Amino acid sequence: MTPTRETFGNIPLSSQLAFYALAAATMGVFAWGVWRRVKLWRLGTSINAHDLVVGSLAEVWKKIRPGAARAAVEAGAQQRVRGHGFGTVAHVSLYVGFMALFAGTVLLEADNVLSHLWHGLKFHQGAYYVAYEFTLDVLGLLFLLGTLAFLARRLRRPSALGHRATDWYVLLAFLAIGVTGYLVEALRLLWQQPSGIGAHCSPVGLWLAGWLHLGEAEARHSHFIVWWIHSVLVFGFIASIPFTRLFHFVAGPLNLFLTKSVMGVMPPVTMEEVEATGRVGPADIRHFSQQQLLSLDACMECGRCEEVCPAFATAKPLSPKRVVQDLKGAMEKTAAALAAGREADVPPLHEATIAAETLWSCTACNACVNTCPVRVDQLTFILTLRRHLVAEGGLSGTAATALRRMQSNGNPWGLPAAERTAWTDALKPKS
Repeated sequence: MTPTRETFGNIPLSSQLAFYALAAATMGVFAWGVWRRVKLWRLGTSINAHDLVVGSLAEVWKKIRPGAARAAVEAGAQQRVRGHGFGTVAHVSLYVGFMALFAGTVLLEADNVLSHLWHGLKFHQGAYYVAYEFTLDVLGLLFLLGTLAFLARRLRRPSALGHRATDWYVLLAFLAIGVTGYLVEALRLLWQQPSGIGAHCSPVGLWLAGWLHLGEAEARHSHFIVWWIHSVLVFGFIASIPFTRLFHFVAGPLNLFLTKSVMGVMPPVTMEEVEATGRVGPADIRHFSQQQLLSLDACMECGRCEEVCPAFATAKPLSPKRVVQDLKGAMEKTAAALAAGREADVPPLHEATIAAETLWSCTACNACVNTCPVRVDQLTFILTLRRHLVAEGGLSGTAATALRRMQSNGNPWGLPAAERTAWTDALKPKS
């Protein structure tokens, strides 16, 4: 007998229809949740994203290729996640297992749709079926391993890591999804009773089935109940993505696609722009670009930027992670104020959101940007906010003195023009 199984084996038509109705409702909630965040990003200045898809195919590909490459390598292949010990092992295990299960679900549904169009299009059988079942059975363990690793990390509560109540919901939901998935497989093997390779290609499910001493009728009944529990857990997880830290699944790759990988270059401000807007740097959240606001949602509070920040390490009042989260909070408060028609309640960025002392603590070393897995550019946020402080006369002390000397003498020490390079004498080798 050719190894195979029904996609909805043991599930009556009424439950199948209810399943697809619930799937549609879930995607509706997911889409609504994403749209809520997109509306927040649209508060920012336009990045003219539609220009990316204007022109011939060759022109469009030339424009999107750098971003597509970044998304593929840094998000798809997890390049920027590597090299961080236990956190890397946990994240890569969960990611690989999750993506394998997601791809397997998509393939299973594709087979179901195609086989209903014409039975000859069914491909979920034979050697493909054996490879499919074995791969997902093994990689499902990787998914559970990653989940357990993250649970252990949460129990240790490292200070750099962000903590929300929903984090526990996410991890416990993942654990329940993984466990019920294996239970569904074990119960299916009990009532279907495949033989040979058709049974052994699901080693975890077969091992678990050996512990369940149920007859066919009991196995079918239990399979139906656990299948629905598993389905509801999966739909609940999908619907919750835009409302939890998992939203970085969406915002992270988008930010990698849209961000610029140039370091040490601040966007110029022309006199025409200053005259038109009456400002030099951002005063409220709407003065940042749409891509910058998107990047605030890409942040997953992993704390890597905080761990490498020299200012934070020396007890300065700066945490790059906190800067991003404070700006994200200002973005949400701004949207709420505007939706209620209360322009006066839009929070100012300076002092009310981020203190000047925090901004001046940054050494501009770019370590936070280099280590961020999704390329959130904390440094540009900080430097452009500094611009506003300088324009408003908020610069004092040695920094102000250095700028005045640069303006009058061309160097920060106030040396005469003839002596500007005197400091290099110490670098010259002795003859």
